Amino acid sequence: MNYSSGTVTNIPQKDLSHGQKQRSNTDQTNRDHDDLDLVSEDPDQRNWKGIGIALLVIATVCSLIITAIVLLTPEDLGPRIRHPLMELDDVMDGVFVPRLFNGTWISDHEFLFRDSDGAATIYNAKTLRRTVVMPNTTFRQMNVHQYSISPDRKYILLAIDYKKMYRHSFLAKYRIFNISNEHVVPLLHDDSNAMLQFAQWGRGGSQLVFVRDSNMFYMPQFSALTKPRPLTTNGENDVILNGVPDWVYEEEILQSNNAIWWSDDGTKIAYACFNDSAVDFINLPKYGDYHDVTNLYPQFRRFRYPKAGRNNPTVKLWVIDLTRMDYAKTEIVPPDDYKEKEFYFTSLQWVSHNRIAVTWLKRFQNSSLVSICDAAGLTYFCDNNLPRESHGSGWIDMQDKPVFGEDKRFYFIRLPLADGKAGYFRHVAMINTSVSTTNEDLKRDLQNLNGRKTFLTHGQFDVTKILAHHKDTNKVYYLTTLPSNPSQRHLFSVTDMNSDMPRTEECLTCDLGDDCTYHNAIFSPGAKYYILECLGPGVPWIDLRTTDNNTRLDLLDSNDNVRCKIESTAMPQLRTFNVPIEGGYNANVRLLLPPGLRDEEMVKYPMVINVYGGPGSQMVTDKFSVHWGSYLASRKNFVYSWIDGRGSGNQGDKRLHEIYRKLGSTEIEDQLNVASYLKNEIPFIDRYRTAIWGWSYGGYSTIMALATDSQVFNCGIAVAPVTSWLYYDSVYSERYMQMPWATDNYIGYEKADVTKKAANIKDKKLLLIHGTADDNVHTQQSLMLMKAITDAGVMYHAQVYPDESHSLSNVKSHLYRTMESFLDNCFGIPEGEERLPPQTEEKKR
Repeated sequence: MNYSSGTVTNIPQKDLSHGQKQRSNTDQTNRDHDDLDLVSEDPDQRNWKGIGIALLVIATVCSLIITAIVLLTPEDLGPRIRHPLMELDDVMDGVFVPRLFNGTWISDHEFLFRDSDGAATIYNAKTLRRTVVMPNTTFRQMNVHQYSISPDRKYILLAIDYKKMYRHSFLAKYRIFNISNEHVVPLLHDDSNAMLQFAQWGRGGSQLVFVRDSNMFYMPQFSALTKPRPLTTNGENDVILNGVPDWVYEEEILQSNNAIWWSDDGTKIAYACFNDSAVDFINLPKYGDYHDVTNLYPQFRRFRYPKAGRNNPTVKLWVIDLTRMDYAKTEIVPPDDYKEKEFYFTSLQWVSHNRIAVTWLKRFQNSSLVSICDAAGLTYFCDNNLPRESHGSGWIDMQDKPVFGEDKRFYFIRLPLADGKAGYFRHVAMINTSVSTTNEDLKRDLQNLNGRKTFLTHGQFDVTKILAHHKDTNKVYYLTTLPSNPSQRHLFSVTDMNSDMPRTEECLTCDLGDDCTYHNAIFSPGAKYYILECLGPGVPWIDLRTTDNNTRLDLLDSNDNVRCKIESTAMPQLRTFNVPIEGGYNANVRLLLPPGLRDEEMVKYPMVINVYGGPGSQMVTDKFSVHWGSYLASRKNFVYSWIDGRGSGNQGDKRLHEIYRKLGSTEIEDQLNVASYLKNEIPFIDRYRTAIWGWSYGGYSTIMALATDSQVFNCGIAVAPVTSWLYYDSVYSERYMQMPWATDNYIGYEKADVTKKAANIKDKKLLLIHGTADDNVHTQQSLMLMKAITDAGVMYHAQVYPDESHSLSNVKSHLYRTMESFLDNCFGIPEGEERLPPQTEEKKR
């Protein structure tokens, strides 16, 4: 976008005092001369011709001035701001947060969700009818955190008295709601107050499994008289965990609160057993309630947290046969190349009754393998179906689960595909598998095809997720960016190699208009129906659709309440454009602008850049969101900005891997260079008032930007920042930086350590914010930086929130008001005074 709407010339001011003195002397001389001629002048003799010419010239000049004023005066567009400015309380209270799909498919044509009244409801996509199975009163009375329905539709499992553990995990008591009589009973009738780590229905009837104290228990069917049977007995919290992940697997790999997988027929359970006995502990203080007079000493929360280069957890995968009385266990043995080596598993799923697909990843995360594992006696042996190597050019992301076809002879997965000098982009690949058969000829033929990959898509865009496969139409459904438009997400289908017309692509959402260019979809198990979520840039809406001709069946939610609030609020203007950066790339830039801004006016606005910068992140998207930055642009008249440079995601692996083994370098350079361009080239940005802020990796980027360049930003805010990758978890740090050893990347870790650059922040205003109960980025990170900048004589501000986690969820209002006050001070705005729209300031003057 071109911001040069005209050229402004600065006219130098003349020295008027010297000109006035000369003019005074000349006037006196002329008056003396006039006195001499006055006696002989004939008063009737006038130069009427000269007077007429003079009057004509004056009239012409006046008309030109009037014409210029008319031409140069902007068109009267009416009031700049027709609605009230945004209130921070509205942002904090969630009035701008749209409702998204809250349901789960429970068959190929039914999903369970909470309706507009809050009741648990089954929606039938065939008949478009809704059936309430549990009223909202039960949710409210029991303060239900999570719910799910049994396969036989007789019961609903309720998680209550929720106690958060980490990002995904929690402890809870469990109750059973009987749908037929609406009675509620404890899951464990003899221990109703038991706090469980996880509970889940099986695949048939009312069978279920739960985890308590890191051991798994099974109930073939629920009844008040059924006594749970233990499936494991070796569990010990923080040492041996069965069916639930440890901290690092939960946060970085599985991104889930459980590690249990049912076979489709419900006769077997696969699970992971994590051994953390060699992993180091971290201790987090808990200060408790200041009202409690007995609370004299802090307590400490202790859990295992592997850091870069330190001991990792080990893991074993097992299968339990629930049809046997002894619940016999069978181990899933890693492939030969992974035995006796440090590795992770990143996904597991059942292929058939006796087959399992597992994705393995070596600790260095530069070598991975998708295996098809077959039962053979007391062991599941895994083949080498899809090996991958990075060959030193970057890391391997292998957290996608394969999407299998109906006959299980092939699956679909995202893999990088080269596109000339542009490098590799993620695309849909079809992978053949071996199939168990007694026909030796067929078995040999299929074995020869095992692992063969065929790409179904290609081009300079990234497929971001494979969603489903429809067996009757041979179509694969996936989400993708568009060429040269990475901010969008569209739903596509492509025919597989079994189709009469393979590789035929179709966009299912490209014709939904400019307000709907970012999507998500949730497909039914057989891909007959799907939920389409239009997520932006307009107010989101939710459809139920069928894959038959992509027909809309029902509009489930249009978020009219959010739409009305948006239409009655002075919302920021939005502009998106590209800025060339080093390496032949373009940085994607998005600006939120004050609602009253007009380009033709010479009004300057402070700029705040919200940075993240982490590998694979993407800040500039078409997804709808109203947040603190929206408030700053609307209420405070700030320009609020995002920049995606090198290292950002969904624009090919070449751009992504630019920061491999050197975090804190190129991604920070791009933030600095583009920020400098914005404040120097865009006329309405005040180059003397710019700030940067970020959270987590964004906090790290903020501090590194301030330490790298002393000219671009006046101040910065770092919330829960990483300051040294040595202090962060092993999976994340080693994925991007490898090992912190002298024989590997010790120098890279040193260069990326912002505590080593503390003295460079001396001339900047810095606000550090951290919660003491942050289990992700420990307070140690900020405290070590505080020590370093204190030793360097750097003055700074700090805000510590006792007993708050990484999200600071309980203090959001105080947090944002603290940051707003800091920015006001940085930009020289008097305390308690808002920066008002320009014409309001004129009226005020």
